[in-house]
Amino acid sequence: MRRFMLHLAAFCVVAVPAFAWTVDSVFINGFAAEPAALAGITADHNRFRAAVGATPLLWDDRLAASAQAWANRCMDSKPPSGLIEHNPNRSKGFPWYVGENIYASGGRKASALSAVQSWASERKYYDHATNTCVAHQVCGHYMQMVWSASVRVGCGISFCPALRYSSSIVCDYAPGGNTGGKPY
Repeated sequence: MRRFMLHLAAFCVVAVPAFAWTVDSVFINGFAAEPAALAGITADHNRFRAAVGATPLLWDDRLAASAQAWANRCMDSKPPSGLIEHNPNRSKGFPWYVGENIYASGGRKASALSAVQSWASERKYYDHATNTCVAHQVCGHYMQMVWSASVRVGCGISFCPALRYSSSIVCDYAPGGNTGGKPY
């Protein structure tokens, strides 16, 4: 087993910037399983990433814990939107900027696949040649999802009955994307 883990660690060094595994031991441990309520969310992300040649994301328990803690707060201080806001402090405690996508559903339980499909649906609004969202449309969720420099993801799911869109999924990405340049 130890020999296997050493080979696995060597693979990880190739897949991410060298600083990632040396700064944070969670990377090696980041092969943990997703919680049952989010089963398949990493694989769903990676299908869309593979389509543009981005390396696969790995599940990260620390990012997941941060995303889950934020999702559990059910924070909406800008009514009447009725959905969870972005966490302005999501990068705190991490050695890099952390990106974030939030998906919310009203009336039905949010699923991992529906969240990823929603973010991926923004691809039609992304113009790779100009690196812009076309016709004043939103495409930043898609761009973060396929951001090639992002190598880790962790997500949380919550139910907030006081919010209009009560079922939410929050995903945090590291290093975060949408920081200038093209995503792939």
